[in-house]
Amino acid sequence: MTTKKLWQVDDGSELHPVIERYTVDDDQILDQELLGYDITATKAHAHMLQKIGILSKNESNKISETLDELLKKWQSGQFKIAKELEDGHSAIELYLTEKLGGIGKKVHTGRSRNDQALVMMRLFLKDKLKQVSAKLSKLDHAYLTKIKSVGDQPMPGYTHTQKAMPASVGMWLGAYQQAFTDTEKYIESATNMIDQNPLGSAAGFGVTLPLDREFTTKELGFQKVQDNPMYCGMSRGVFELIALQSLSPIMIYAGKFATDMIQFTMQELKFFALPDSMTTGSSIMPQKRNYDVFEIIRARAHEFPAHLVALQNVVSGVGSGYHRDLQITKSTTLIAFSIVLDTIEALTVCVENLRVNSDNLNAAMTDDLYAVAKINKLVEQGVPFRDAYQQVKKGLK
Repeated sequence: MTTKKLWQVDDGSELHPVIERYTVDDDQILDQELLGYDITATKAHAHMLQKIGILSKNESNKISETLDELLKKWQSGQFKIAKELEDGHSAIELYLTEKLGGIGKKVHTGRSRNDQALVMMRLFLKDKLKQVSAKLSKLDHAYLTKIKSVGDQPMPGYTHTQKAMPASVGMWLGAYQQAFTDTEKYIESATNMIDQNPLGSAAGFGVTLPLDREFTTKELGFQKVQDNPMYCGMSRGVFELIALQSLSPIMIYAGKFATDMIQFTMQELKFFALPDSMTTGSSIMPQKRNYDVFEIIRARAHEFPAHLVALQNVVSGVGSGYHRDLQITKSTTLIAFSIVLDTIEALTVCVENLRVNSDNLNAAMTDDLYAVAKINKLVEQGVPFRDAYQQVKKGLK
C-alpha cells in the first residue's frame, strides 16, 4: 500500500520525520481502535454520494463491498494501520484506492478528515455511552440481588468516620444502588445532546455540492443533523467533554463505595469480605490479604476529573475553526471511557461476591447507636427536644 499522505503531491517533498512523529503521536494507535466507526460512516457517505449522482450504483456497491471486506479484516485483527500513515482516515481511502483504483479516489468527495473525525467520534461516544448504560444495569442488578439476600442485617451508620446511628446492610447498599440508577439520567441527557450528525460539514464550512445530510443522518442513526458546519467543528472536544461529564457521578460514587469497603474490611472491623481470589497477598507478610481492587477504584475516581480538566483546557484554548490541538481530545476521551467501563465491571463483580460477617456486624451494634432513639422516645413523652438531648447525653457519660 502506498504511504503518501492524502495532502501530498508528487513534487519530491517529504515531511520532516521528527515533526511527523511528534504531530501524529499516537493517532494511528487510537484510530486502530476507532476504525470500525470510520468505516461505517464512510459507507454511509458513499451511499449518499450515489443518491446525489456523484457515484454510480455500481461504484457505490463496489465501495460498500470493499468497506465490508475491510471491516471484517479489522474486526479479526488482520488489518493494521501502517505506521507511515497519519491516521485511520488515510488508511481507509488508500485501501479503497488500492482495491478499486479511480473509484476509491471518489470517496472523499464532499468530505474532509475534519468531519470524518467528528462523525467517527460521535458514533464512538454514542456507542460507549450505551455500553456504560448496559454495565450500569448489571451493577444495579448486583446491588438489588445482594440487598435481597442480606439487606436485613443491621450495621452501624457512620458520620465523621465515627459510629453514629443504626442502619442496615440494605440501607447502605441501597444508597449506592439508587445513586448509580440516577446516573442513567446524566447519560441519557448527554446522549440526547450529542446525538447530532456532523458528516457533511467538511472542513467546517460546508461544500458547494448538494449533499443529502438527512440521508446520512438516518443511515447512521442520529437524531438530527448538526446543521451549522462551523458549529460542527466548534463542538469537537466539547461534545466529548459533555459525555465524560455525564460519567463523573459514576466515578464519584464508585470512589465512595471503595472508601467504605476499605474501612469496612479492615481487620479491626471485618464487616465484609471478598473471596481470596479477589484479594492479593504480600510478598513479605504471609498473613496479609489486601483489598487492592478498592484502592485502585478509589485512585481511578480521584484521577478521573483530570481527564475532564484536560479536555476543557484544550477545547477552551482554541477558536471556532479547526486546530490541530483538538487531535489531543481523542486520546483523553478513549482513556476516560476505558476507565469508567472497567471500573463498573470491577465494581459489579465485587458486589456480586460481597460476603457479610453477621457476627461482627451484630457485635458492632452497641448501645450508643440508639442515643437518638432514646431522645425521640422522651420527646414522644412530652420532654422538649433539647432537654431530652441533655438528659440522654449525661446518661451516656
